[in-house]
Amino acid sequence: METRANYILIGAFSAATVVAAFLFLVWLTGFEGDAELQTYDVIFDGSVAGLSEGGDVRYNGIKVGEVTEIALGADPRLVNVRINVDGRTPVKVDSQARLEFQGITGVAFIEITGGTPTSALLEAEGDNDYPIIIADRSAVQQLITSAPLILTAANDLLVRVDRLLGENEGQLSATVRDVETVTGTIASNHEEIDQIVKNLARASEQIAEITEKMNGAVGEIEQAAGSYGALAEDARVLVAETRPALDQLSNSSVPEVDRLLRDTRRMIGSVDRLVVELERNPTEFLLGNEPAEYGN
Repeated sequence: METRANYILIGAFSAATVVAAFLFLVWLTGFEGDAELQTYDVIFDGSVAGLSEGGDVRYNGIKVGEVTEIALGADPRLVNVRINVDGRTPVKVDSQARLEFQGITGVAFIEITGGTPTSALLEAEGDNDYPIIIADRSAVQQLITSAPLILTAANDLLVRVDRLLGENEGQLSATVRDVETVTGTIASNHEEIDQIVKNLARASEQIAEITEKMNGAVGEIEQAAGSYGALAEDARVLVAETRPALDQLSNSSVPEVDRLLRDTRRMIGSVDRLVVELERNPTEFLLGNEPAEYGN
């Protein structure tokens, strides 16, 4: 009986372990038994390297399904990837899909981005069995597609550079020698160069001082201009105040001044005649008669 009881305990423990493992797997894969799945066809233009059946399908970064089939389309340049996603996933008519990678060299998965809230849900059209999503090129896909062109362009560039260097080898050597000569000249005359730099620094300081003095002179000129303006205003006021008196003086004194000038001219004329008479006959002018003759 004891042995039989041990077998029962071992069997119950094993069954519990299997059930726990199954539940863990269900939780890990996000599978819900009663969840309705929706199938979509994602059309890729170009390589889908790294993507495999069973790969993840994510919606805004959340896993919502997996890849069920990968096949070439009617156009050999296109790849048709069939996916199953949770039916509750809001795949809209303006939703977009692209191939993404976990890290630079990681496993590929399909990323679907949501559309606008007011957009209609994506549905099958025409003879298509499932709704179709036209995938965009991801940055990695564009890099992979463009890699051959980039390598070709890089190779052409290297060939041209090599040809250019070969054709101008002599000139490049001469240029290197010239650079060495200039470098040696600079090294041998570093003291003179230092002195030139110091002189430039002093010149800059002197220019700054001159500029400051000029600014002060400009201020003084502006102050003098203000004082001159005030002086001119005072002069205008003085002229305005003295103008009536000057006008009155001019009007009352002009006749007297004219008479004085006429009398002065007559007096000068008389003096001139007097001088002439005195020079001609001073005795007659002084005595008033002819001198007496001797012997009479």
